Amino acid sequence: MGASVDAVERILNYRFRDKRLLEDALTHSSYSDATSYERLEFVGDAALGLALTNHVFLAYPMLDPGQLSLIRAANISTEKLARVAVKHGLFQFVRHNAVGLAQKVKVFAEAVTQEDEFVAHGGSMKAPKVLADIVEALAAAVYVDIRFDLTTLWVIFRGLLEPIVTPEALQQQPQPVSLLFEICQKQGKYVDIKHWKNGVKNIATVFVDGEFIASGSSDRKDIAKLNAVREALQRLSTSMVVDVDSLGIDEINGSLEIKEAKQKLHKLCMKKKWPKPIYE
Repeated sequence: MGASVDAVERILNYRFRDKRLLEDALTHSSYSDATSYERLEFVGDAALGLALTNHVFLAYPMLDPGQLSLIRAANISTEKLARVAVKHGLFQFVRHNAVGLAQKVKVFAEAVTQEDEFVAHGGSMKAPKVLADIVEALAAAVYVDIRFDLTTLWVIFRGLLEPIVTPEALQQQPQPVSLLFEICQKQGKYVDIKHWKNGVKNIATVFVDGEFIASGSSDRKDIAKLNAVREALQRLSTSMVVDVDSLGIDEINGSLEIKEAKQKLHKLCMKKKWPKPIYE
C-alpha cells in the first residue's frame, strides 16, 4: 500500500497530509482488513459534482441551465470517470478480494483502447462502477485533506479529468436520444422507444409515427437504447428533408450567433452524413 500511495500521489501531483485518507480511497469493500472507500465515495460524488458545477458556471456565462447540466453530466458520468480511471491505471493500486473484479476491469479497459475517438454518451460496453467509485473516492480524499476547500480541489483534480468535455465537443457528438426527439419534433413526428429482453440481452426498438425504424441490443439497457437511437438517426438522415425555416436562423442574434450557428451546422451535417465542418 505504501508503494501505491506514492504512485497515486505522483499521478495527482499532490502530497497528502493524512496518508490514511488515500489508503482508504484505494481500498475496496471486499478487502475486510481495512476501511473501504465507500464513505469517501459518497462525499466525492457530491464534491466533484459541485466543483464541476462551479467550473462550467464560470467558464460558460452565456449557456442556459439545461446546457450547463449536459456539460456537467458528460464530465462526471460513470462512463467518463471510468475512462479517467483506465487512462491513469488507477485500479492496479486498489486492494480488494473480489473474485472476477480485475477481469471485468480488464475487459472494459481493452474496449476503451479500441475506441477511435472521444465517447460522450456511453461506449460499446458497460463501464464497471468500481472505476468511477475509485475516482470519486480519490476526489473526496483530496477534499478532506485540504480541509474541504472546493476551489483547491478543482485546481488539484482538474488535470486528472482532462480532457474536459466542452460545449464544442458535445455539439460534435450530441446526445443521440435528445437529438432524435428534437429532429422528429421539428418534423411533426412522434418518437416511441420500446424495451424488451431476449434472455440476458436487452433489446430497444425505435418507432417514428408508429413505423419501425431501428433496433439495438446490449447486455445493458441504456447501451441498447443508444445503439438503437444511433441506428435510427443514420436511417432517418437519408429519408428526412431538413426544413431550413425550422432551424430558427432568424432567432439567432448577439454574442450567441456563432455558437448556435455551429451547433445547427453540426446537427445538419450529422443528419446528412456530411463530414464534420472545418473552420478557418
